[in-house]
Amino acid sequence: MKKQILLPVLAIAFGLFIYSTAFGQKAEVEKRLKEYSIPHGFFEDNLKDENANHTFNIKTTTITDQETKVEVGVFDPTLPEGERWKLISVNGKNPTNKQNKQFHKAHNTSEDSGAGEPADNDWEILEDNDSELIIGFQYREENLPHKYKFLAKCKGKVFINKTEKRLEKVEFDNTGPLKVKIFNVDKLEMVVNYQFEESTQTYLIEKEDILMDARILGQTIEVKEISEFFDYKKVR
Repeated sequence: MKKQILLPVLAIAFGLFIYSTAFGQKAEVEKRLKEYSIPHGFFEDNLKDENANHTFNIKTTTITDQETKVEVGVFDPTLPEGERWKLISVNGKNPTNKQNKQFHKAHNTSEDSGAGEPADNDWEILEDNDSELIIGFQYREENLPHKYKFLAKCKGKVFINKTEKRLEKVEFDNTGPLKVKIFNVDKLEMVVNYQFEESTQTYLIEKEDILMDARILGQTIEVKEISEFFDYKKVR
């Protein structure tokens, strides 16, 4: 009889321990982010077009063993939904209708496409030394915007320079097969570097590097995608 009572009690106690540990990590992460002046919700808001308050240009270079493609586009958050991203050129030429459609599908998302909020138990302090704070997290798929759905199958790491008291970069590594744009991907490494705008006290994406092992027609090829963000102008 004692065993029948003891086991449920132990199970409840263990469950409460896991619950408090998970939420304790989130609370500690939020405390540390606040300490370095990184706004609450930054990692969710940063994914959504309608939360942006700057116009900018973007240059994306996609490199495979067969070709190099350079796309130049612009983003304006003041435009209506579905019209904020515009493709300007591909390899220095005016884009074709097909290229415009592909760019539109990849970039223009709707306002109800998700908030990207990580699960409460998917925050973790991975390392905390004299010079660097590294925080782990993972997004929930149901809350991600369409173009970032693949991040639900990736583990994220936030790197904070403690000396400069600045967010430096976020890295992602996939945990299983996923799809990025037209590519079926077995392995992905993604690094997002940030710049800090002193005048508005805002973090802006400076560069996004993606390295993928992608499957095309039954063959695995290496794909590099380098996106550079520049000419930011605050509009709201």
